Amino acid sequence: MGNILIVEDDPNIRKLVRVNLAKRGYTVSEAEDSHKALALFQEIQVDLVLLDLVLPGLSGVDVCAWIRARSDVPIIVLSARLEEDLKVAALDAGADDYVTKPFGSEELLARVRAFLRRSYVSAKTDASRILIGDLTIDLEARRVFIGENDLHFTRTEYALLAELVRRLDAIVTHDELLIKVWGPEYRGSNHYLHTYLGRLRKKLGEYGDLLETVPGMGYNLHSKKILI
Repeated sequence: MGNILIVEDDPNIRKLVRVNLAKRGYTVSEAEDSHKALALFQEIQVDLVLLDLVLPGLSGVDVCAWIRARSDVPIIVLSARLEEDLKVAALDAGADDYVTKPFGSEELLARVRAFLRRSYVSAKTDASRILIGDLTIDLEARRVFIGENDLHFTRTEYALLAELVRRLDAIVTHDELLIKVWGPEYRGSNHYLHTYLGRLRKKLGEYGDLLETVPGMGYNLHSKKILI
């Protein structure tokens, strides 16, 4: 089923999440502070991290950045309603999703299932390597370059870019992207796309303009020059 690391200093929330995950057959590891979280992450196989943002020791944002520098394991942030700035910082540090406290157990479980069953590169494509000017998107290696510069994307960012590349020059609707990348539970959650497409454009630099927003419909990745 998967091994999930819960990083949360509130013992009541930690217990609630642990019990609900264990009932569904997941293996659960717990850390009440950042130092234990980092130690556990290095000791055990972790398939997904549930990460509180306010922790003793390092902040949740720092923990997120530390994990993302070493692994592409999915990270779901647990944030309070008044932690908007921290939530944005965590997404910028590489978090894949967030759940706002107080959250329902079924909502959290749905997010966990969506990430653990996700297949980022299941779709087939006739061309495994796309070049647009100096931008290289290697679908087989799951890497993106501008010239010799290897760009670093989170799993979610890359999954979005790959879906748009596979439909090059075609409009991909909001729901098509949400279902492919996050799962059917995310249908209609267009705010995710706004956040992540903004980050994609920023990381792509001068090539960010290739990502066009089609109002009321979805997104389009344009090709100006393609060499296969």
